[in-house]
Amino acid sequence: MLALPLLLGLGVWQVRRGHEKARLLLEASAAGELAPIALGGFAQIDGIAEHRRVRVQGEFLADRQGLLDNQVRDGQIGYDVLTPFRGQGVPGVLVVDRGWLARGGLRSDVPVWQTPPGTVTLTGYLHQPADIPLVSGAVTESFHGLWVVPEINAPLLGQYLGLPVQARVLRLAPDSEHGFRRDWPTVAMTPQRHYGYAVQWFGLAGALLWIYGLAGLRRARRLALLKED
Repeated sequence: MLALPLLLGLGVWQVRRGHEKARLLLEASAAGELAPIALGGFAQIDGIAEHRRVRVQGEFLADRQGLLDNQVRDGQIGYDVLTPFRGQGVPGVLVVDRGWLARGGLRSDVPVWQTPPGTVTLTGYLHQPADIPLVSGAVTESFHGLWVVPEINAPLLGQYLGLPVQARVLRLAPDSEHGFRRDWPTVAMTPQRHYGYAVQWFGLAGALLWIYGLAGLRRARRLALLKED
């Protein structure tokens, strides 16, 4: 009696989460088809949707670059390249996630890449970094002049760089220049996985009902036998 409502509730919750993720994927697909917004025209960029493409001109701060640690692609460990960017008409400094590069066997075997000087035009998406429990966004190490962070925390990174850092990260679009491997997921878990978990919870609820019914049937038979005796 206690477990059945819990199992059914978990199944319904997973179905709802699946619907939410499906809606987010549709919104992201629709937003990606719109023309990019000129980021320099906004005094505040917080109101721009997560998956709406933006365009910005400015300069990379090549001497302030860093790495996002523990990024895995196809079983290979590497880093995401993070380059501060001073955008024209954009308050503070944007951290640009230029994509993933593999590292060597040691954590200090960092990848090598080129950063263009002068004014460049970037196209991408403004992303709010996840707040991972028990993981600090403080700079943990420095390899060959490159700072390393386990997650992006704008206030802590701004203190380290001595620059006002925007809270949201500019993830370069796949068709934008000056980037590397860029295959970030739109959602952390697909709708299909949520629906799969829902089937499991509903299956457990069904199994519980079957066991309860079987136990009741056996009890009824025992009572019938006792009455006959």
